[in-house]
Amino acid sequence: MNAHGVWAGLAESVFLAGVEDRERDPRRLSLSVLGGVGLALVAAISAILLIMAVYAIVTGLGGRGFAGLDDVETAFVDSRSADAGLTILRLVIAAVVDGGFWVVFVAAVALMMRLPLLLYVTVAAQVRWRLLLVAMVLSAAALAPLVVAEWLLGPQTAAPVLAVSPLPGPRVLYALSTLLLIPAAAAEELFFRGWLLRQTSVLLRRPAVLVAVTALVFSAAHLDFTPDAFLTRALMGAGFAYMTLRLGGIEFATGVHAVNNMVIALFLQPLDYDQPAGAAFSAFSLVQDMALVGTYVLITELVARLPALRRLAGVRMEEISPSHDVSAHFG
Repeated sequence: MNAHGVWAGLAESVFLAGVEDRERDPRRLSLSVLGGVGLALVAAISAILLIMAVYAIVTGLGGRGFAGLDDVETAFVDSRSADAGLTILRLVIAAVVDGGFWVVFVAAVALMMRLPLLLYVTVAAQVRWRLLLVAMVLSAAALAPLVVAEWLLGPQTAAPVLAVSPLPGPRVLYALSTLLLIPAAAAEELFFRGWLLRQTSVLLRRPAVLVAVTALVFSAAHLDFTPDAFLTRALMGAGFAYMTLRLGGIEFATGVHAVNNMVIALFLQPLDYDQPAGAAFSAFSLVQDMALVGTYVLITELVARLPALRRLAGVRMEEISPSHDVSAHFG
């Protein structure tokens, strides 16, 4: 088994197997996408209003009616508001609303396509929760030195989990609220590496093109086109697509994605809806990004190649993409 063989085998990933005729039907696809977007928007708007209304009631602003909601909305989008409650509110809205949008969209499309939702999650008979947990442990261990390097070489600022409040209570509450980033990551993976990767494979089967297209769409969907940020997310998206194709499902990518977001929210950068303009492209950030993707590929291959780790993660050999030793064609 070599790197070239693994890459060639991604084109035959079992995750892309069995694409049905209804998934190739442009009319059915268009109607299901339009219906999915409409339902997802309704769900997202409803979730935002519900969360902000609950927050207004808890903070005593509910008695002011729409004026109270307006006050919450104004403070919510103001990055200068350092209140611990608002910081947690931003995180909750981002996790619940963003995640809910993608889940409702894919669920609606699956329903209108008359396909099981599990089809966009895994090739296994059920969700491989152990694989997700293994991914979280491996990625946390792999990210630790990168986080330390970022802290040592970057600006010396307090970690968001410490800066959110001088009191231990709000800090613990903020840390616990980052657990919502796990289902939020699962929702993004369900759409970008579950539905989009599978749907794009109807037209594009070459692994490099398939991974690149879905990675660029993933990065563009975050609406941050500063060079560093866009490249970082695109490379991460490529890594997540590789994991999905290689291991036959989104569970591993979900675990890695969730830990990445949790590490950022806890130790590197608070969630902020009024960010300053991003930094220009730098060679240092490129090295960081490449190291990150290399790490992603490494931990994926550890699971794919080590029998003990596969058993621990609950992954069967037939769920892993095949590998082709290309040297055999030149003998």
